Amino acid sequence: MVNQSRSLHQRLAWADSVFALAMALASVVYGNSSRIPPGELHLFLQMRITVLNAMFAGLFMLAWNYSFTALDLYRHESHGAFRKLIRIGEGCALITSLLVAYLYLSHTKGPIGKIALVFFVGGFCYEVFRVVSTTWIASRDPQLVIILGSGRRAGKAWRQIRTQYHSSVKLLGFVDDRPVSEMGPDIADRHLGTTDELSDLLLRNVVDELLIAVPMKSCYDTAQKAVAIAEKVGVQIVYMQDMYVTTLKQTSSWDHDLFTELVPTHEHYVTRQAIKRVIDVIGAVIGLCMLSPLFLAVAAAIKATSQGPVFFVQPRYGYRRRLFRMYKFRSMVENAADMMEQLEEQNEAEGPIFKIRSDPRITRLGKILRATSLDELPQLWNVLIGNMSLVGPRPMSVRDVSLFSEAALMRRFTVKPGITGLWQVSGRSDLGFDRWIQLDYSYIDDWSLTLDFRILARTIGAVVKRTGAA
Repeated sequence: MVNQSRSLHQRLAWADSVFALAMALASVVYGNSSRIPPGELHLFLQMRITVLNAMFAGLFMLAWNYSFTALDLYRHESHGAFRKLIRIGEGCALITSLLVAYLYLSHTKGPIGKIALVFFVGGFCYEVFRVVSTTWIASRDPQLVIILGSGRRAGKAWRQIRTQYHSSVKLLGFVDDRPVSEMGPDIADRHLGTTDELSDLLLRNVVDELLIAVPMKSCYDTAQKAVAIAEKVGVQIVYMQDMYVTTLKQTSSWDHDLFTELVPTHEHYVTRQAIKRVIDVIGAVIGLCMLSPLFLAVAAAIKATSQGPVFFVQPRYGYRRRLFRMYKFRSMVENAADMMEQLEEQNEAEGPIFKIRSDPRITRLGKILRATSLDELPQLWNVLIGNMSLVGPRPMSVRDVSLFSEAALMRRFTVKPGITGLWQVSGRSDLGFDRWIQLDYSYIDDWSLTLDFRILARTIGAVVKRTGAA
């Protein structure tokens, strides 16, 4: 079991602590700027770091971490805006006092009052910006929750959503096997169905978390059934703190925060994902810069050979089944979307995907772009802005996902989609839908940074050989 606060909130707190230490150093430098000869700043920064200074740096970061965590400033909506400002002020005042005390005790020369003022103002402005920005991000993409239960625990969870998490968490409704007539009117109006209908609900709706809020002793079988369905789909499972959990697999627990962030349960997974994101950004920047002449050449060729825009932009489902705008070089005629319905009967692919080997909508240049995978290059922009990764399952269209018949297929959206992946290096269009999904699951279950590098290396060979290109 993972303590979700430790895995996410404390990571943010430690990052803030490092930044706060840097602000303290900058405040000391700024406070002594008038005493530093022009051009001699580097000498000031090269001053020997004593053991006492190193010990204080550690104490300073610990104090910042503990103070702002204790003031509850790493949760999105635990307090109102005015109260948060007061708490930010209290925290900054406390840490500023610690800095001033150390400067006096260490007999530091310089305007201590000026240093304290600069640090307090800088720390306060930074914390306000951090709190506002993280709250704004959370409100733009709230966690979508279904509550299992309709009794006292379910009511308590819903009250907390309304009062403390009204913008970062959105309740979709309640699932319970009790008769609707036995539920409170507010819960009855939001009743989505029974556990037998949960699988279809998760298939047809975007759901991030299933909150188990039933008495476990009397509803163990119901909870176990719901958990099994949610795990198969890849939906996060959250338990109320006051529940009695026996042998039921516990994915996450209600700690001091009712709702967990969507973080995986592996201890090092978050760190490796951060590394993956760094690799994505570096790879996207290098790719966009180095390939910019090729981008211009392809764009000019598209404009010269067919009517219509250079880029094909289409909504696709990505991580957590969120829609994003995916970019490709246009390889089809301008009215390709309008022709789709007329060609449905000629679909040669099995399952919900659409594929015609001799698709009449593809232009002559488009055949070359697809065969060489040049049409995919603009997705480097999607990688840079965070919609996609260099490696992952392919993003699927709204049309294809709407034809899914099994809720378990939604598990492929538990990771970011990629420009390349196991499907691309294993045959692409030569593979059926079932094999495609198997490869996606294999990637999700066996993911590692090493696997990503292997796929990237194999992608070069697949592109050169035009394996499965269509």
